[in-house]
Amino acid sequence: MRLLVIDDDPMQLELIERALSRDGFELCCVSSVGKVEAEARRFEPEVALVDVNMPDVEPGFVLAAVRRSSRARVILYSAWERSKLRALAEQFHADGFISKDESVFTIGQRLRELNRGHDGAK
Repeated sequence: MRLLVIDDDPMQLELIERALSRDGFELCCVSSVGKVEAEARRFEPEVALVDVNMPDVEPGFVLAAVRRSSRARVILYSAWERSKLRALAEQFHADGFISKDESVFTIGQRLRELNRGHDGAK
């Protein structure tokens, strides 16, 4: 699966990249919102994993940038409380959400479920 990961935390990006590349994902990691559209067009991801708690950027702005530049399913990603994350996913019509509290070893499984249309992370 081609996965675009958008997160401003370099340590989080490195952790996700290591874990998911070992799990068979092809990744493109972006730490700057300004690069999202160009990288999404170039990389053509199937799924975009979007951190919703980036400084000075509304989650809706990032989702819109992903949607303008790709056909990727959009999965919100945050350490926020599940109910708040669920509400945000519904508000922005995201394809699902995954809590950062999930183990990096289960994130790949959750992404595959969500990409197949199951709401296993909800």
